[in-house]
Amino acid sequence: MNSNDKVILEKLSVNDANIFYSLYANPHLSGDFDESSFLQNETPTHFTERIITSCKYIFTIRPKDNPELIIGDCALHHWNQQKREIEIGGSLLPKYWGKGYMQAAFELLIIIAKKELRVEALLGQTKTSNIKAIRFSEKMGFVKHQIDGQATIMRKEI
Repeated sequence: MNSNDKVILEKLSVNDANIFYSLYANPHLSGDFDESSFLQNETPTHFTERIITSCKYIFTIRPKDNPELIIGDCALHHWNQQKREIEIGGSLLPKYWGKGYMQAAFELLIIIAKKELRVEALLGQTKTSNIKAIRFSEKMGFVKHQIDGQATIMRKEI
């Protein structure tokens, strides 16, 4: 378990399947994806198992003052060992936006990326129209690295 004064990151587990599934089914968040996160007729358990299998560094985000409550997720994925880069990302329920939870979670992910993976750069991809995510990334020290109309890739040296 990784934590700071704001959040606790716990490895995603099948026990979290229902809330994890509902996070990605949330209409305020699903608009950030080009296609559905779910396979046809996929159950919450199967969805969660599929994500856990494909992503070693995926965590639930929980407030430090309410550790049973899952308010989002965050992950390190698509690790390029040769370039020493990894993608960072996450989702947070809208009720918790703008309260410092994702920043606190990303700060913990950055520590993991540096210490465990010896990463030198983080990449974050979002829709070009997702101004909130781009602003958040810039506040975290990311700069626009690549823009292709639909997607913007942000980069941060660590």
